[in-house]
Amino acid sequence: MRGTSSTSFAEVAQQARSVFATDGLSLEATADELFAIADAIDSSNQLVRLLSDSGRDAEMKETAVRTLLTGKVGDAAFGLTLEVVRRRWSEQEDILDALEQLGVLALLEQSERGGSLARVEEELFQFSRLIDDSAELSSSFDDPRQDPAARGTVVRSLLEGRAHPLTVALAVRAVSRATDAKPARRVREFADFASEQRRRLLAVVESSRPLDEAQQSRLGAVLARIYGREVQMNLEVAPDVVGGLKIHVGDDLYDATVIARLAQARDHLVS
Repeated sequence: MRGTSSTSFAEVAQQARSVFATDGLSLEATADELFAIADAIDSSNQLVRLLSDSGRDAEMKETAVRTLLTGKVGDAAFGLTLEVVRRRWSEQEDILDALEQLGVLALLEQSERGGSLARVEEELFQFSRLIDDSAELSSSFDDPRQDPAARGTVVRSLLEGRAHPLTVALAVRAVSRATDAKPARRVREFADFASEQRRRLLAVVESSRPLDEAQQSRLGAVLARIYGREVQMNLEVAPDVVGGLKIHVGDDLYDATVIARLAQARDHLVS
């Protein structure tokens, strides 16, 4: 994604990470629902045009989503789909890519929690190379006449019992979507996404009261400037925190005053 779409997806992904932290939420089930939603929208050219058209009334788009999804998916997938259609997208396909990538993100979050993200990333890279190195697989997967679902069946036969279950789920999704991109390339894109996920920092933020969305956004921007890359924030409310805010990033510990001074110092150095 580029331009407006890149900005829109970054905003939705940040909200998704907060949603994915909900207690008791099944990330795998949410991912399946997001994939199914993307496929359902993709099956109707009229619906894709409606939801991706920035000139259309936002209320009309939300009504279409509610008509399509109410009572059929969980609150997490439903809410994130609304967030996607409320934003602007540079290309019509980007709205479908955004929904799919949110599903991929959910599975990667699950693998990260289970300590298997590095394994999943490596297995996806290896599988993309396997497709490229196998003339038989490449010819079969790249054949536009082949049913995408059949490719998923082949992937399961190759990977189940040999790769992590989340690797299998991601690889199956990568090859099963009907798109102009070659399956090996899509598997590699998912591996790249996993790599980006692993490079993100984790900040544990303790605050004396809940932070609103604007405060979360500002704090995330400050931390990103300090560390030079995106920082994932896990938010915790601790009424006894002195000064109202305490932040752990790796071995670093900041209070609200220190983080503000660091941000000011960095801005001064780069200005």
